[in-house]
Amino acid sequence: MKTYFNQLDIHTNHIFDFETECFFKDPLEFNKTQTRKILSQLIKKLSPIDKAYSKSLKNDPCPLIQNYLITIESSDFDYWFALKLRQYQIRLKDISRFLTYHLYNSFNNDKKLFYEFLKMTLLQYEKIFFNKKVSKMVKKYFNSALFSIEHTFCKTVPRKPKTDYNTLLLKSYQNEVFFFKKNIVVVMDVWSALKKDNFISKETSFESFKNIFKDQLVDPKNRVIWTGTNKELQWFVKYLVYESNKVVNLYNDIWLVTIKCFIKSDGKEFTESQLRNASGTLLKRKKTIESVLSNL
Repeated sequence: MKTYFNQLDIHTNHIFDFETECFFKDPLEFNKTQTRKILSQLIKKLSPIDKAYSKSLKNDPCPLIQNYLITIESSDFDYWFALKLRQYQIRLKDISRFLTYHLYNSFNNDKKLFYEFLKMTLLQYEKIFFNKKVSKMVKKYFNSALFSIEHTFCKTVPRKPKTDYNTLLLKSYQNEVFFFKKNIVVVMDVWSALKKDNFISKETSFESFKNIFKDQLVDPKNRVIWTGTNKELQWFVKYLVYESNKVVNLYNDIWLVTIKCFIKSDGKEFTESQLRNASGTLLKRKKTIESVLSNL
């Protein structure tokens, strides 16, 4: 199959070659009826404009097809982009490389514009040109490559929680209301260590820190400012809830509750997706978090 995976620019002859081979070789990933319709469209779009010249080729089973480099300035850029994306049905792992290339080279790293373009492309061409696997990979790219670098242009209304918890309620506090009073030195050591290692803002008050472990709703203005990475916050919460069982089980609301307790250092909100799908491999920082929290 002529896929041109190493050619990330969009050339019409590459797309035509691919669809032609797809039609004759009939790979399992593609519907032949769909391919036939696409080929018919391509021949109409790319056949020579000169009628006399076209007429001389009418008996040619493979007429000369004009080649164009499709750029963002092209009026039907989305059409050709979707057809190029279609090829990745047989090589899903390379979709992110293709998308990243166009984020920088076609959209000048305008992530908001690129996000809106990809959304419309999926809406317009899914099932017409490509299958759900391609769409799933594109949506995964939304979360990993776009949302992870603090894109707040996609503002969704948070779903309603299914539990009654509003904080990372410590089981020790739940069982003993005087826990913080009796263990103030230990809790202050944890608070200080998290600030020293740049996980939470050095401006975080001890009262604000304590409140995220109690059972009252935290005032949004008094949430703890998280200065670490999204992945580090994910490690922080997972250790408390799952690994050490120091915090009550929050079930599917774990990230909704986290958002009620923490805010980004730039004042922006976390999203469930950012926390659930956060990536990072600096395990030394993970061990530091766990070592500090083990004292709670």
